[in-house]
Amino acid sequence: MTANKNLSFAIGAFIFGALLLTFLALLFFSGGRLFAKKQSVIMYFEGSVQGLQIGAPIKLKGVVLGEISDIQINFQSLSKHSGGDEGASQAAVTTVVADLLLKRISSSGLAASEEFLTEAVDNGLRAQLNYQSFLTGLLYVELDFHPESPMKRYGYQKALVEIPTMATEFEQISKKFQNINLEDLVSNLNQMVARVNGLLASGEIERTLVSANSTLSAIEHAANGLDGEVAALRRDLSATLAQADQLIGQLNNSAPEIVGSLNASLSRLNNSLVSVETAASQMAYTFSEDGQTVNKMGAALDDVRRAARALQTLSETLDQNPDAIWRGRENAED
Repeated sequence: MTANKNLSFAIGAFIFGALLLTFLALLFFSGGRLFAKKQSVIMYFEGSVQGLQIGAPIKLKGVVLGEISDIQINFQSLSKHSGGDEGASQAAVTTVVADLLLKRISSSGLAASEEFLTEAVDNGLRAQLNYQSFLTGLLYVELDFHPESPMKRYGYQKALVEIPTMATEFEQISKKFQNINLEDLVSNLNQMVARVNGLLASGEIERTLVSANSTLSAIEHAANGLDGEVAALRRDLSATLAQADQLIGQLNNSAPEIVGSLNASLSRLNNSLVSVETAASQMAYTFSEDGQTVNKMGAALDDVRRAARALQTLSETLDQNPDAIWRGRENAED
């Protein structure tokens, strides 16, 4: 009986130890995430999420902030989403719920909160699918800031913070291809082929090629002539440069003589200026008020004035007594 009790106790202790070790292993490998404060967020993807699994990481700048906790398909009426009539077609989007570890997010040194996530979304925080590995095809959710992208919110679940999503580059390219009208493209290609066939049948291409060949020949001939002119111009320039070098050498040799001649000419010019200055001084003295020339000219002018008065008197006398010229002045006065 005692042995059975000891065996039961040993089995119970072993089971308890195994459970304890399992709990400690889970706590170790979870990195403390089991008891950490989490914030659930929701995202809606319009495209395919094949390769995205529950437990896939959600990252920001390469830092794992949490993991995917739920993936669902959400059918919503287009009338409710876009305001159309009731009974419209159904739109299917993929609802992805993720749990973020708030302890790995801080703002100004303080732990982040739901209000911080809402503000980050308003500032351009967007979610986008990305490949964990191209070989396995597994996906993860990449968070980043794209303020230029439009913010499209579905608002199906108001209780969770919704992070708007962006299409992947491949999805964007696919949408652009879907917008292409293939029928119009094929029709335009057929018209272009028909025009090319008509152009080939008309022989215009052959005539154009012949004309282009003639033009190229003329250009080649002109280029050859231009090469000869350039060579002649090069020879002329070489001869001109040689003459210029010779002239510069002669000027360098004649420079002392030219400088001496210039100095002599400047000396003679200086002497001439001194002579002109002396003559100007003499002329100024000659025509001054105290000069003899001015006095003699004044006396001559007085004599001329007296002669003029005498002539005037004679003229008045002859005018009054015309006979005075042969009778004399005295007889005229009688």
